[in-house]
Amino acid sequence: MVSTIIYAEFAIYLLVLIGIGVYGGRLTETASDYLLGGRKLNLVTAALSEQASLWSGWLVVGFPALIYANGVSSLWWMVWQIPLGIVTWGLLAKRIGRYSRLLDSLTVPGFLSARHSDNRHLIRITSTLVIGVFMTGYIAGQLLAGASAIAVGFDLSYDVGFLIALVIVVLYTVMGGFTASSFTDVLQAVLMTAFAIIVPIAVLVAVGGPNELMTQFNTAASPEMTSFTGGRTPYEFLVFSTIAVIALGGLGQPHGVIRYMGMERPSKAGFAMVVAVLFMLIALIGIPIISLGAVVMLPGIENQDLVAPRMILETLPPWLAGFLLAGSVAAIMSTADSQLLVAGSAFGEDVYNGIINRNASDRKILLANRIAVVGIGIFAAIWAYSTPGSVHTTILFAWAGLGAGLGPVLLTSVYWKKTTGPGVIAGMIVGLVTTVMWNQLSGGPFMIFDIYELLPAFSLALIAIIVVSLLTGPPKRREEVIRKELNEIAKPLQEEIDLVHERRISAKSSSQSVKSEQLVAATDAEIVSIYLSKTHLDDLSTVQ
Repeated sequence: MVSTIIYAEFAIYLLVLIGIGVYGGRLTETASDYLLGGRKLNLVTAALSEQASLWSGWLVVGFPALIYANGVSSLWWMVWQIPLGIVTWGLLAKRIGRYSRLLDSLTVPGFLSARHSDNRHLIRITSTLVIGVFMTGYIAGQLLAGASAIAVGFDLSYDVGFLIALVIVVLYTVMGGFTASSFTDVLQAVLMTAFAIIVPIAVLVAVGGPNELMTQFNTAASPEMTSFTGGRTPYEFLVFSTIAVIALGGLGQPHGVIRYMGMERPSKAGFAMVVAVLFMLIALIGIPIISLGAVVMLPGIENQDLVAPRMILETLPPWLAGFLLAGSVAAIMSTADSQLLVAGSAFGEDVYNGIINRNASDRKILLANRIAVVGIGIFAAIWAYSTPGSVHTTILFAWAGLGAGLGPVLLTSVYWKKTTGPGVIAGMIVGLVTTVMWNQLSGGPFMIFDIYELLPAFSLALIAIIVVSLLTGPPKRREEVIRKELNEIAKPLQEEIDLVHERRISAKSSSQSVKSEQLVAATDAEIVSIYLSKTHLDDLSTVQ
């Protein structure tokens, strides 16, 4: 029987989410506000909301279930996931954050369309298709995770848990858009961090410490579960290790990319990267302890997706369990809301405003986005019910599809001046088709189809972009224009400061009249402010 206090805490949490949605709605007046929060996301909020939106359901449901089912060999996932923050923030955040401002783009399809002069809307339609297919599947995975967590944590039926997860996420996303999504993500990141610290400590106290945990785990688990290779041969383990490319998939997750586009200061993305990596380290150290403890304390759980909520109830007093159970649900919702927003915007902003009614008012665009959010939520619910699967497998498939369908095209668009529109379209189609086909196959010569589908799909998509771009070049937009843009978005601000100082000294030594606004600036901060305002690369509401 679940304690009354747990129900009360969960109800309070749901009311807080709705309150955030109402508050976000009051701040939302334009399409830019709804889709990117007016590009006013501070660095810490950007980092935490990005991590929460990318990893939530996976970290608190999928990852614990994977370790519980497969044992120590699944800890290799920790090694592969740690580089994710470095790859995504290091390769993409600053460049796409600044480039999207330069092109005045609000969505991923909108950015790709503007970058490649997509007058016929083929890029916009293809990227919307990729997002629509895989994001709907991804949201379905989050709903499955949310339903499981609510059902076991609050002693409700699975169907009721599913309905609660669906209604609450859709409700506050429709009301508050990007602002509500980002604020709730920060709240949920805090609760996820508490989950990854408090529950492992409770587990270690319950079993008698780290050494005793491993002793009891080795006694309770099978030999395959205690082996770092999972009983696989060296070649089988090599195939299993292709999961390492999961970090590349982060480059194509639009619910993470829009955080980079909405950042107030993309030029400071390095600081946000540090925050993101620290968050991931805490989660990846704490969560395996929970799962190994579950093997000892709760053997025989048939639905492994219930491992985390069962362990919360097993190890913590009701007053604390209620908050962390809400945190588990929070984590799942933090991904679902971001995905709903991205998927809805692909249809509301990119299809309706970008193709159907290009002169639509902000009011009509907002309405179209909100209708699309509701529609995507309903389709995701149908997907989850009609093709039930584990949270782990559902999310991995969607992650691969988005990573391969969008990652290579975004990467080449912000780094390679020769990328063409046909190359981008080819890359997205190859990424989409390869992911779907590879996922349906298994075995094959040398176990080739057991390789994680992201690796072949990403590689073939990247090759398709390069080959087709070289065959169809030059790009529609002149290469010198693109080269100038790519240099501009990559330029460190310190270079601009140094250049202004040099010009000022030169002007004074030659007795020239110094009239340039930039040359008469008194401080480095003023130089940066003038430079950024002229190039539109950063929002300057908080120039540092």
